[in-house]
Amino acid sequence: MSDVMKVQSFERLLNWVLTELAHNRAIFGIPQALFYTPRADAPYAVKDIFGHYLATPIGPGAGPHTQMTQNIIAAWLSGARFIELKTVQIMDDLDIPRPCIDMADEGYNVEWSQELKLEESAWEYIKAWVLIHILRRVLGFEETTPFGTVFNMSVGYDLKGIQSAPMTRFMDRMADATEEIGILQSVLAAKFPQFADIEIPVQLTNNVTLSTMHGCPPDEIEAIGRYLLTERKLHTTVKLNPTLLGKETVMRILHDHLGFTAIEIPDPVFEHDLQYDRAVALIASLQEVAAAQGLSFGVKLSNTLAMANHRGVLPGDEMYMSGRALYPLTINLFQRLVAEFDGRLNVSYSAGADAWNVTTLLACGALPVTSVSDLLKPGGYARFLQYLENLERDMRALGVDTLSALAADRLATLEQAAADALVNPRYQKRYHPYGAPKVSSELPLFDCVVAPCVEQCAVRQDVPAYAWLIAQGEDDLALEVILARNPLPAVTGYVCTHLCQTRCTRNDYDQPVAIRALKRFAAEHGRDRRRPVEPSAGRVAVVGGGPSGLAAAYFLALNGVQVTVYEARDRVGGMLTIAPSFRLPRSVVEADVARIEALGVEFVLSHPITTPPEALLDEGFDAVYLATGFQKGASLQIEGVDGEGVFQALDLLERVAWGETVELGARVLVIGGGNTAMDAARTARRLTGGEVTVVYRRTRREMPATEEEIEGLLAEGIGLEELASPQRVLLEEGRVVGLTCIRNRLGAPGADGRRRPEPIPGSAFDLPADAVIIAIGQSPDLLFLDGSGVVVQRDGRVATCPPGVYAGGDVVRGPAIIIAACADGRQAAEAICEQLGIPWRYPMVELPVLSEEDILAVKRVRARRIAQHEPEVLPPDRRNGFDLIEMTLSEEDARAEAARCLQCATLCDKCVEVCPN
Repeated sequence: MSDVMKVQSFERLLNWVLTELAHNRAIFGIPQALFYTPRADAPYAVKDIFGHYLATPIGPGAGPHTQMTQNIIAAWLSGARFIELKTVQIMDDLDIPRPCIDMADEGYNVEWSQELKLEESAWEYIKAWVLIHILRRVLGFEETTPFGTVFNMSVGYDLKGIQSAPMTRFMDRMADATEEIGILQSVLAAKFPQFADIEIPVQLTNNVTLSTMHGCPPDEIEAIGRYLLTERKLHTTVKLNPTLLGKETVMRILHDHLGFTAIEIPDPVFEHDLQYDRAVALIASLQEVAAAQGLSFGVKLSNTLAMANHRGVLPGDEMYMSGRALYPLTINLFQRLVAEFDGRLNVSYSAGADAWNVTTLLACGALPVTSVSDLLKPGGYARFLQYLENLERDMRALGVDTLSALAADRLATLEQAAADALVNPRYQKRYHPYGAPKVSSELPLFDCVVAPCVEQCAVRQDVPAYAWLIAQGEDDLALEVILARNPLPAVTGYVCTHLCQTRCTRNDYDQPVAIRALKRFAAEHGRDRRRPVEPSAGRVAVVGGGPSGLAAAYFLALNGVQVTVYEARDRVGGMLTIAPSFRLPRSVVEADVARIEALGVEFVLSHPITTPPEALLDEGFDAVYLATGFQKGASLQIEGVDGEGVFQALDLLERVAWGETVELGARVLVIGGGNTAMDAARTARRLTGGEVTVVYRRTRREMPATEEEIEGLLAEGIGLEELASPQRVLLEEGRVVGLTCIRNRLGAPGADGRRRPEPIPGSAFDLPADAVIIAIGQSPDLLFLDGSGVVVQRDGRVATCPPGVYAGGDVVRGPAIIIAACADGRQAAEAICEQLGIPWRYPMVELPVLSEEDILAVKRVRARRIAQHEPEVLPPDRRNGFDLIEMTLSEEDARAEAARCLQCATLCDKCVEVCPN
């Protein structure tokens, strides 16, 4: 992609607009169905701003979306009517570093000025001005609504530059473009006579926003403001920096309230910027000047926030933050300044504005509200539509019909909004924990469509397909799609770690689709229409009835292979059978097992294999699949672990699952930080109703358990003792009475990227306990491999197998996730079929094909923030027993949640939408 911006002629642009609209019902790639249609009775219209009617109070902030003609037109088509033109300055031959924008989550940039010559910038803005007037006729708006569009000039960065001849010529042309518009009208007369009679005002703008460099002296800012008001006679807005809050407040909000702890801002950023008291004096002074001139004066909140470049994505040592992390800072500065002036302060707002907070901002008296970072998310310019839809909906709900009525209680609204921003989860770092939804595959010029969720899934589940089918009410087909690659839809609908959700495209701007919850809905509402396959040839023994063994049996049976599963326990499911019933009911496991058994798979229970797998080959099996897992708890080598009251987590969970009553006493300590430790602690809490504490040698941030499990643990009142390593189980008369630990500090990162715990000498301490549960890992039981050709590594994992013997799941990977075990089982089944000469009949399903109308609907959805429809959960204060915590989505919620899916497997033009050009 070229990094050089090439301007297009007016004639070419107009031809492009008319041709694309006629042939494709779109302009600059924006479908006509997503165009904003203005209404004369819109409640959010502003009757007078700078002496003009403003049809909508929103628009693109001065930046990448207002640099070129087609940028401005795209924003206008989507409902923007306040157009902040890209900031221009005397230095118009800059070498902009690349990349210059990083929008992985909160926004960062190192780009702060126009990339065009001043002459080119002027022409781009004039061409856009003329084209908007033409488009009003083309789209049928000319006779029904006033023009309603306001251009706002943005200039910088010092008085000398602004007063230079090139800059004054630029501002003169914005005030009176008679000559340039005349040239364009001659093009219309010659080439587009149907538009030659359109009246086009020669004044593009009578208002300006002043943007100054970080660290610009206060007197310089005030002098520029006076010049713009008194000599240029422009309604003037001065952009201010969030550093006005002071370093202590800024860092407290970023680090303590929001959790953006990686951000560091050097002291000079605050020391060199305008200080709060001087800013107040400057505002008061310029308000007086403006009043004397019969003009308006206000402030723009806020500029980006300068900081050290901590991400390493952009070039240079410094970068500037925008987007959602800037909102709490700016809204608090907004509140402080407006209170300072007792509500008499005009504020133009742009800092993390989006469809979910635009009503709040306007209710705080901001006018206009502009966006940049939000438009750099999927949906692009079309995201403006939801701003206006939400605003009108909210105004109707509040019973107000003007923006002035909406902002009637401005001071109180601002005070509440500023406080809310500090606690609202969506502005906190942890709201987007997963990073950018990128894929690891190469990006060819064509055929690059890959759904990130599919690539992230070990079995490559066709998530977009089954989400679409659920949204359409086709639950049977949705289940069929799931079963084509996943033999355990019920189980994974309850307890899958759903890594797919970490790569959902919606992570870019709201919340991921609840993929696991949708799978669960399909498993419970869809009907399985599969029938047993006629046996073809081959007999296979599967050793172990856990997820990997079940998956192998399922896919082999679908290919006509006779399968016998040998399971040491008296029930099938492996580790699934001991999962706590508040997370995974036994009936759910049984449903998946029954489906596999219906395919003709034979299960031999209470039958541990005690001889090498080659013996099964000698018995007549053509192949053997080892899926014995890591079924034993890892031991902890400290004094006292043999005492009464010390339990292995897996043993405890199994006893509870089998209905046994286990006495733990009133105080329980659980050692470990993985999911098994979480299950054990939450189970212990239900058994005792007493005090349960998890002891972990690192901090919560390093815990291998899923965040979902950790949050569940803490919500249930279970304690977490961080940075503590067990040293000795304390016993009295052979019975547990406590645990001696030593305090750790975190050292250098280990091979897994987590910082190593280092004991602090002399920091030993005791924790009282009636029971200690050890959950520090798992190990295999592979005694039956003695004398076998199977090669086992020192850590207990199978490395290689002799011909005819295969292995997968935890016994190869080590303790891993369910879906990875299923993937191994499918892969083994395919290899076995190849060995047996059986053509692989992978379960084939016909995936839905979206129509042009469907795709248009998806594009509309993609441009909207839509909150996740979360499953109903049992409140923590009612989790006294083993009742299920998370419920299945209702039909209404499931359909709505499925409709949030952006269908990335069918349509991937995010790169087009997020690019301003």
